[in-house]
Amino acid sequence: METRIRESENQVGSVTEQDILNYYYNHIHFIRNHNPSWRCVRLDKYPQDILLYADAIFKRKPDYIIETGTFYGGSALFFGDMLLLTGGKKVFSIDNRTNRNFPAHPLVEYVNGSSSDPNLINELKRRLDGTVMVSLDSDHSTHHVRKELELFAPIVSRGQYIVVEDCYHRGKRQLGPFFAVKDFLETHKEFKQYDIAKRFVFGITKGGWLRKI
Repeated sequence: METRIRESENQVGSVTEQDILNYYYNHIHFIRNHNPSWRCVRLDKYPQDILLYADAIFKRKPDYIIETGTFYGGSALFFGDMLLLTGGKKVFSIDNRTNRNFPAHPLVEYVNGSSSDPNLINELKRRLDGTVMVSLDSDHSTHHVRKELELFAPIVSRGQYIVVEDCYHRGKRQLGPFFAVKDFLETHKEFKQYDIAKRFVFGITKGGWLRKI
């Protein structure tokens, strides 16, 4: 039986892209042992997003990656491994929690504090002497992400990305990062939004790839 794909509606038969995304989100997050991991450390990203990050890092070769939202530390470990392969310098992973046993890595430094704290970001900025990429995955409220974008925009190097995670719909609800990105792009014409996540149909990073031009 032939299945017709109606691209204008993002729909295959009676199943929409949103149906698939909702199923996949629940499968990854709420079924035991289904969470992705990197070197046996949990990271809350879809496998296709990990591939997109790897591809972007190898193409752009940032010296530094700043991550907000360490959580278990799997993504910091992943970013550190990518920089080892590309000749990068360091990953700074920011989180305001202190009771986590984050994995050690020679290129990863864990920074305790808020990613919306201007003093912390200015202190970090003084330590950077190369090209910078940023990944935002902490508090997903519109206000917090919008503040992060404003603070990190001057730090990101031309040709590098700020990646804002969770810009998509979850169920019928549009998440806060979507509105933060929309507002940010209206006043920051030095950034362009790229829909590279469509390469794998959907992902945590869909709508959040902003490159400084």
